[in-house]
Amino acid sequence: MTEVERLAVDGAMVEINPIGGILERLVVTWAGRRLEPLHRAPWIGVPSDIPEGTPPHLAHLAGDFFCAPFGNSDIELAPAHGWAANGLWSVEARHQDAMSTTATFRLDHTILGASLRKHVTLRPGQPVVYQRHVFRGGSGALPIAHHAMIHAPGGVRLSFSSKDFGATPATPQESDPARGRSILANAQRFADLSAVSLADGGVADLRSYPFAERHEDFLSLFDPPNARIGWSAALASREGFLFFAVKDARRLNQTSLWMSNGGRFYAPWLSRHVAVLGIEESCAYFASGHRASTQPSDLSAAGYATALQLDPDAEVAVRYALGAIPANPVWSEVSDIVLGDGGLIITDKGGNQAHVPFDTDFFGEE
Repeated sequence: MTEVERLAVDGAMVEINPIGGILERLVVTWAGRRLEPLHRAPWIGVPSDIPEGTPPHLAHLAGDFFCAPFGNSDIELAPAHGWAANGLWSVEARHQDAMSTTATFRLDHTILGASLRKHVTLRPGQPVVYQRHVFRGGSGALPIAHHAMIHAPGGVRLSFSSKDFGATPATPQESDPARGRSILANAQRFADLSAVSLADGGVADLRSYPFAERHEDFLSLFDPPNARIGWSAALASREGFLFFAVKDARRLNQTSLWMSNGGRFYAPWLSRHVAVLGIEESCAYFASGHRASTQPSDLSAAGYATALQLDPDAEVAVRYALGAIPANPVWSEVSDIVLGDGGLIITDKGGNQAHVPFDTDFFGEE
């Protein structure tokens, strides 16, 4: 029986499951409010609900986890989303001082010959979890992603840093109507989420989620190739939180949206996994797996990386931070997030701003 690792500072607490290295719970205390924005699957802790052979990341589906490779592991033998999301992470070190508390974990498997460490940091007075995954050595390329998930039955309004375009994969999440239902048109490109084609010929505005019932869908939004920092925001007014994520866009050059809203009928899903949104900062060829992401494609030919290149002689780090603050009742949609003097400046469509303490040195000058 593995024990959850807990980190806590004034204003924030996280729990990390050593199985899969899953950041399965975030509790933010901010302005007198207590927020828990991250998702937790209904079958966790109910073994009878989980079919034999279910990969660990799915059996323990919650919060955020790091995928390497993202999608099918069809080059090295591993469960879907790779050993990074399914292996055992052991605590290697802990450090705490007045400025921060950090736990360092080491994965019990290598990936393409590389060792992998996870650094999770909290800072007092900041509603943010900082994560740094560091590959050392190894050779080759692999698709990667942070698999953060939120649950907002009352709906969310979505916003993102500048994107060049969006696209859906060539195949739907669910193609057998006896097992599930997907509704987005396949292999399409679109300018933004305001008008995305449906398989039945219709068009939907995906800036608000959920936008339909009983469906399972996936799409990716592509950052400009020269992007340095990217961000995502989900305003859940009824649930009372604003979820945000900030990333190093040189490593994670896409934002993939996994829309899981009761569209899978088989176990463990059983149509009860509803109003769940994966906001997955990624570098991949959709979720098509390791092999597809490392082969030449229309995306790579156009200058959009679909895999992270390892360095046999050096470390390669992936930096990502997520957090939450209470939803301002007069806000309708985030229009911008910038790294300002001493923190994040989050602006809504009406021009109102929230100043959130943030380690602006986190992304470095690498």
